[in-house]
Amino acid sequence: MAALTLALGVTGAPGQTTAPQQSSAPPAPPAATEVPKAPVPGQIVVQDANTILAKDLIGQTVYAPDKAKIGSISDLILSKDAKTVEGFVIGVGGFLGIGGKSVALKMDRLQMTQNPEGDGLMLMMGANKEELKNTPTFKSKTEQDAEKQAAERARERPQIPPQPGSPKPQPRMN
Repeated sequence: MAALTLALGVTGAPGQTTAPQQSSAPPAPPAATEVPKAPVPGQIVVQDANTILAKDLIGQTVYAPDKAKIGSISDLILSKDAKTVEGFVIGVGGFLGIGGKSVALKMDRLQMTQNPEGDGLMLMMGANKEELKNTPTFKSKTEQDAEKQAAERARERPQIPPQPGSPKPQPRMN
C-alpha cells in the first residue's frame, strides 16, 4: 500500500483519499521558432522621405503669396482608381466654422515647403482669400446626389389644391 501511495502521490492515512496536488507554476511554453516577416507585394514598410501622409495635410493652414491665411485643408480628392490625388478642398471665409464655404483646387496649385519657423510644412498657393471667396462652392458627389434626390422628390410631390378661404398661391419664379 505504501508503494501505491507513493506512486499516486497521495499522502495521509491509508484509506483516506485526497485530491492530487496541482502545481502553481504553469508549464513552460515550447520553444517558439519565430518566422521571419515578409512584406506582401505592394506593401510600403517605411514612409519615403519625399512623401507626406494625408493626416499631415488635412487641417493645415494654407497661405497666400503675401503670407496671409487663406483657410485650412478639409479633405483630399482621390481618383476612383486610387492612383492619384486629384485635388484638395479648402475651407474659405467664415468665422469659427460658420459662414464659410469649401473650394476645391487641383493639387498642382498647392506648394509645399519646409516651414522656416520650425518643424512641419508651409502650404502656399498663388491665390488669396478674396479670390477664393468669389469662386463657386465645391459640391461633393454626396452633396450633388442629395440635391438631385431632393429635386426629384419635389417634382413627384402631389400638388395640394387650395382650401376655400386660403390665399391664392403665388406663381413660382425659377
